Amino acid sequence: MVKYETMFVLQPELPEAQVRETIDRVRRLIEGMGGEVADVQDWGVRELAYQIGKHSRGTYVLAHYAARPEVVKELERTFKIADEVLRFISVRMNETRTSARPEPRESAITEGAATEAEAVDTAAPDQGN
Repeated sequence: MVKYETMFVLQPELPEAQVRETIDRVRRLIEGMGGEVADVQDWGVRELAYQIGKHSRGTYVLAHYAARPEVVKELERTFKIADEVLRFISVRMNETRTSARPEPRESAITEGAATEAEAVDTAAPDQGN
């Protein structure tokens, strides 16, 4: 099986119960076709990058799972006919990537701070008497 990540955006005015039902339906579809759901994250209501229909906000949900390609095809077919789904995207995961939110690199922060401190030291005029 291949690992996938699917992000889908639901209409923002959906009641919490319907959001839960949609997430459960996605989970049942994946597991019913032999896939394994690793994680489903409800990111809540967020601003959209651009307006979709009359919606400027949407409820974001991210699902990580392992499945055959046919499962992804059926999931996307289901999203296309579901009125509550505004947008969706499925991505095949790289084996080494585990999260949609990469952590900032510790070395980049440390190196950036050191370089910035050196620039301040060299740019500051000598205040001595």
